[in-house]
Amino acid sequence: MKFKLTVKFALIAAFAMILITSCTQQKVKEKITLDVSLIDTTFDPAKDFYHYANNGWMQKYPLPDDESRYGSFDQLGKETSKKVRSLLEELGKGNYGQGTIEQKIGDFYAMGMDSAKIEEQGLEPLKPEFEKIAAIQTMEDVQKQIAHFHTIGVGSVFGFFGSIDIKNSEMNIAHLNQGGLGMSDRDYYLNEDERSVEIREAYEKHLVKMIMLSGISEEKATDMSKTIMKIETRLAKASFTRLENRNPHATYNKKTQEEVSNLYPNFDWKTYITAIGVEYEGEINVRQPKFFKEVNNMMAEITVEEWKDYFYWNFFNTTANYLTQEIQEQNFDFYGRTMQGSQEMRPRWRRVLGTTNGALGDAIGQKFSEKYFPAEAKERMVALVENLRVAYGQRIDNLEWMSDETKAKAHNKLASMRVKIGYPDEWRDFSGLEVGREAFVLNVLAANKFGREYNNSKIGKPVNKEEWFFPAHTVNAYYAPPLNEICFPAGILQPPFFYLDGDDAINYAAIGAVIGHEMSHGFDDQGRLYDKEGNLTNWWTDEDSERFNARTKVLVDQFNNIVIIDDLHADGELSLGENIADLGGLNIAYTAFQNAQKENPQAEIIDGFSPDQRFFLSWARVWAQNIREKEMIRRTKEDVHSLGINRVHGPVANMPEFHAAFEIKEGDALYIPEDKRASIW
Repeated sequence: MKFKLTVKFALIAAFAMILITSCTQQKVKEKITLDVSLIDTTFDPAKDFYHYANNGWMQKYPLPDDESRYGSFDQLGKETSKKVRSLLEELGKGNYGQGTIEQKIGDFYAMGMDSAKIEEQGLEPLKPEFEKIAAIQTMEDVQKQIAHFHTIGVGSVFGFFGSIDIKNSEMNIAHLNQGGLGMSDRDYYLNEDERSVEIREAYEKHLVKMIMLSGISEEKATDMSKTIMKIETRLAKASFTRLENRNPHATYNKKTQEEVSNLYPNFDWKTYITAIGVEYEGEINVRQPKFFKEVNNMMAEITVEEWKDYFYWNFFNTTANYLTQEIQEQNFDFYGRTMQGSQEMRPRWRRVLGTTNGALGDAIGQKFSEKYFPAEAKERMVALVENLRVAYGQRIDNLEWMSDETKAKAHNKLASMRVKIGYPDEWRDFSGLEVGREAFVLNVLAANKFGREYNNSKIGKPVNKEEWFFPAHTVNAYYAPPLNEICFPAGILQPPFFYLDGDDAINYAAIGAVIGHEMSHGFDDQGRLYDKEGNLTNWWTDEDSERFNARTKVLVDQFNNIVIIDDLHADGELSLGENIADLGGLNIAYTAFQNAQKENPQAEIIDGFSPDQRFFLSWARVWAQNIREKEMIRRTKEDVHSLGINRVHGPVANMPEFHAAFEIKEGDALYIPEDKRASIW
C-alpha cells in the first residue's frame, strides 16, 4: 500500500509472561513468568530505566552476526518465521495438484531453496531481459523499457501505482511517485558528512563489483558505474526529503492526464499507461512535482546509451538476491554490512521465506491462521480494543486544551475507527499466478507481475475496505489514515506479547499500548488531518490546531536534544508521528489499565513490584534490543520510529504516573518538571 501506513509497532515483550486475571498474589506468581533476573539493579531506574529493565535481557540475547538489530520484536519475528518455515516445508514435500495454492507456495519456496540449481543456471534466466535492454535504440524504446520494468516489479526512474484518493477516500486513483535510486535515501547521494561520503564511495565500488559479476569487464563496469551515479544523483537532487514526504498536502497534486502530459511533455504518458496494462482516463496524483519536472528534463538530456547502462543496473540489482551465492554475498556486503553493520547474511531459509512471503503472503497467512490463531484470541482482542477506545474517549473528554467543538468531532472519528483483527474474512485469489520449476528468479518476476496487475486493477475503482495490507502472520500492526482503520494481524497476537489471560499490568502495557499507539496515529501530526471518513480535510478549529502544534513542539524539542552518537541527534520532526503515538498509546493504555483495576483489582505486589511498576517495566521490556552503531545511524536518518531506548525514555519521562511509581525526583536524568512535559493525548 502506497499511502502512509503507520506501522512497525510490533511491541513484543521478551520475557515470557503468562498473564492471569486472578487477584490473589499467590496464583499470579504461579503463572506469571516476569523474569526479574533480567532486571539489572546496578542501574538506577530514575537515571536509566531502559537498562534497568532490559540490560539482563540484552546480555542474555546478544546480537547475532546476521542481524543489525535484535530485539524482542525481532525475537518473535524469528520464532514466527520458524512456524511459517515448517508450513512451507510441509507443503514443499506434499503431492498437490498443479495450480493449487499448496503447490504454488510449496514450489516457490522449494525453488528458492534449490541452491544447486540456482548456481548451475547462473545468469542464464536473465538473458532475455538483458538482450531486450541491449536492443534499445531510441528514446521511444527507453520509455517502453521503463513501462516494461514497472510491469515486472523492477524499480526504475519513478513509481506508478493505484491507491486511495485522500480527498475522496471512497475511490482509488493513479499516483506517480519519485523513485529510481539504488541507495535507500536521497541524502546519501548529496550530503557531505563523513558517514554519507563513506556510504557513497562504498556504493560506487559496489556498482563496479556487481556489474563485473554479471560478466562485464572492469573497465566497462567502471564507466557504467559513473553513468549510473550520474543518473541516480540527478534523481536524488530532485527528490523530496523524508520529512517533505510526510506532509500529505505537499504530496497531493491531482492532475488530469492532459495536464500531466502538458507539464512533462518529454514523456509519453498515454503510451506508458497503456503499456503497463491500465485502462484509465482519470486523474493522476503527482506526489512530487519537482521530481517529475527533472525526469522530464532527463528524457531530453540523458542519452539512450546512458539509459541502457542505468537499466542494466536496475534489472540486475532487483534480481541479485535470487541469483548465485557470489552475487548475493556481494549484494549483502553493501546493503547489509556497509549500510546496516550486519556481519553475515541470514541463512538461506530465512531469505527465501521472506521472498515467498512477499509473493504469496496472504495465502501463507491463511495457512498460518488456521494452525496458530484460535477464535478466542480474536474475541479477547475485540474486547481489549473496545476497552482502549473507551479509555481514549475519556482522555479526550479530559483535555483542557481542546474545545468542545473539536472534541465532538474527535469522538466521532474515534467511534468510526474500523478495526481488523487476526485475519481477513475473505482471502486473496492467487489463481492467476503461475509458479513453475524453471528458475527461482523467474518465479519472483512472475509474482511481481501478478502483484502489479493486482494493484493496477484497483485504479479507477471504489476502495475495497475489506482488503488487508499485511499478511495475517505479520508481526506488526498499522493505522491507515485514508481508511481510518487499525489492523492487528495474528502474527503480533502471540506470546510473549499477547495472552488470552494475564496480569493486566503486563497485558495493558504490551498489547494495550499497541492498540493505543495505532489509535493515536489517527490523531498524530499527520493522522489528525484526516476526518472520520479518511478524507484529507480540516476538522479542527484554528485555535485547537495552534494549541496542538504548540504541544507537539515540546516533543520535537525533547527528541532533538537526544544525542545518538557523537554529534548525531535524534530527528524530532521526522519521528514526531511515532513519538506522539508512543506517548499517546502508553497514556491510553494506562487509563484502560486503571479502568480494569477498578473492576478486577490485581495483586498489589508481585516479585516486589507494584501494578504501576509492572506496567512500566512491561513497556520498557517490549523495546529491549541490541543494535549496531551503523544501524543506529541509518535508522536515525531514515526511520520515522525512534530507537528503542528513546521509545522507552521518551514517553515515561513525560508521565507523572511513572515519576510516582519509581520515585523520580528533581536532579534525576529522567525527571522533567511538570511545566516542561509533553502532554498531548
